[in-house]
Amino acid sequence: MPRGAHPSYVGVMFEVGENADGILAGVLFLIWLSAAILATRLAWRPTPEALRKSARRLLRLLVAALVVLVVKCVAIGLMLAVDWIFADNRVIVQMPLLLLPMLAVAIWTVPGLRALADRDDAPVDVETRSAAADPRFVVPVQVTAVATVIGVYFAYVSRPVPSYVDDIATHAAPILLSVVVLWFWQGRRLRVVTATDFARRGRRARALRATAQAAVVVLVVAAGITYVAQSSRLPDRMTMTSHDNVDYGGGPSIGHGGHGGTSVDDLRGPQTGKPNKAFTLTAKNATIRLSSGTEIKALTYNGQSPGPELRVREGDLVEVTLHNEIPDENVTIHWHGLDVPNGEDGVAGATQNAVEPGGSFTYRFIAEQVGTFWYHTHQNPLEAIRRGLFGALIVEPRDGPPPGERDFVVQAHEWRTPDDNIVSFGTSDTLQRQEVAPGTPVRLRLINTDNNPSTDSRPRALTINGTPVRVAAIDGVDVNGPTPLTDPRFGLATGGRYDVTFTMPAGPVRLTDLANRDGGLVLAPPGDTSTPKIVDDGDQFDPLSYGSGGSRPFDAGSSYDRSFTQLLDDRLSFYNGGLHLVPIINGHSFPNTPTLMVRMDDVVKVRIVNRSHQNHPMHLHGHHALVLSRNGVRATGSPWWIDSLDVIPGEIYEIGFKADNPGLWMDHCHNLDHAANGMVMHLAYEGVTSPYELGRGTPNQPE
Repeated sequence: MPRGAHPSYVGVMFEVGENADGILAGVLFLIWLSAAILATRLAWRPTPEALRKSARRLLRLLVAALVVLVVKCVAIGLMLAVDWIFADNRVIVQMPLLLLPMLAVAIWTVPGLRALADRDDAPVDVETRSAAADPRFVVPVQVTAVATVIGVYFAYVSRPVPSYVDDIATHAAPILLSVVVLWFWQGRRLRVVTATDFARRGRRARALRATAQAAVVVLVVAAGITYVAQSSRLPDRMTMTSHDNVDYGGGPSIGHGGHGGTSVDDLRGPQTGKPNKAFTLTAKNATIRLSSGTEIKALTYNGQSPGPELRVREGDLVEVTLHNEIPDENVTIHWHGLDVPNGEDGVAGATQNAVEPGGSFTYRFIAEQVGTFWYHTHQNPLEAIRRGLFGALIVEPRDGPPPGERDFVVQAHEWRTPDDNIVSFGTSDTLQRQEVAPGTPVRLRLINTDNNPSTDSRPRALTINGTPVRVAAIDGVDVNGPTPLTDPRFGLATGGRYDVTFTMPAGPVRLTDLANRDGGLVLAPPGDTSTPKIVDDGDQFDPLSYGSGGSRPFDAGSSYDRSFTQLLDDRLSFYNGGLHLVPIINGHSFPNTPTLMVRMDDVVKVRIVNRSHQNHPMHLHGHHALVLSRNGVRATGSPWWIDSLDVIPGEIYEIGFKADNPGLWMDHCHNLDHAANGMVMHLAYEGVTSPYELGRGTPNQPE
């Protein structure tokens, strides 16, 4: 597959290398742990034959370790073949810390070990035991075992990020400390071996000492884990601007809020004037029924989920009044993909306080963008969206839709029940049919409202069979020069939207979510009861080179005022008191993730690198960004504008945008499990402040 294709072979190479490297780190640890135990006990072998056998077994372990090390180098090479950034931490930090003690083993341990393996049947004398207990002989093996422990920690927990100076010191310190401690300990053992009463020292005494030492280690580890778990708990109250990790992207340092700045409350839509469209949305508990008959105890807007479809025209002043009648939930409304003023963005703890039971909040904004958008709560969204607090927002052209066009809004969702997860289009989890006359222009507005990707860690996969189709818009922005696609497979990012158009043929057309092949939507001419066959092996739709024409305000080679890197990764660690595979950005989880600081009218480039084990649909509020390149291949065809970009493991995207919407904006993974575990950061404009707090001691839990 050519470089830059989607899904990319370089992503597969990265995943193979990354997963293999992690497994091999564990294998190396087991081998070197066994080797260290054998090396430590060699001097205590009671007979010449037992000593020879143990020495030969240890040699075999060292050979096995060398083979695994070679394979590990191949795995790292696979990642390096994708891009230096995917393996630079291993090359700079991990491998030197492994290779140096292994080199000591080759210099000091292996020659003596070969001599022990080849010795004759002469009795094991004090001189032989002294050689087998010499710190220069034993400690290199023990220290290498410690280095492999650090290697496992490196692979699964620490996940270092540039510049690596601190990481080298942090990872080297326990290894250097182990040299001192183990040298001292082995020196004592050497004195025991050479003592005149060595033969009278029994196994029972050694076993008791070993048990006591193990008990101390277990207690220390347990106390450490308890401390780390408790210290990972988030503060009861904090602000979005309460930390010092500010990234200026190579531009001048500028103010991060402070007294006298502009409050997000000042960045609102028009507060006067009669709205062109006014809606009332009341959040309430309700039971909804899926087309299969399954009942869902849902959170709803106006007693329905998806919530009412809000359809407005370009240029309309829109007013939406939110009431909350849910007795035990706070709510907001975020206008996903619509670049509203910051104070209307609906993020609890950033742009407003969440609406508590019995409360209300009114949003007002001008619908300046034409396209397909959606709305959802940004208060505890992981659970609340999953349970139903979402709906479609459609902005039609000022003069209305094309004459005669049939417009279908399709919201892909996964409902959770005690017994099952049910994939549906809205409330339709069975196959639905609609009559459409041949020759009718059709627009399918595809919206992925789900929290998570499909089970293969890729974007949700939809396919359309029965007629060639065109992708007319992506994330609410029209595509220039769209070309026909036959049996396409659409990977739709969480939060993302595709507008797909076609002219209704003489036969039926089927839309299918491949996670539910028994469901879907069939559009058929009147009287036609046939159903097209699902074609699930069609070409993957790739927006990078789709369409043609259209101007780009900047590209990969342009000059930018600020350039940032978002290094997406994950590690096994505690977050907010629980042990998780925690997603991280530039080595940190919220609230310690970096804030990207900009000035009004800055032209900004962001390099997004995914070297984690999972895909991350990144969503920047308040802005649309232009995709510049993927894995070093420049975007061609129609300009590809996004607000929700799915980045799979091993991919590197460059995106650009103009900072023209002042505020304090969330930038987070829209796999909301990841966001809830800290994959959240912010884009902040110079001088913008927020009076709102979040945390357990406040009404606001934005993720």
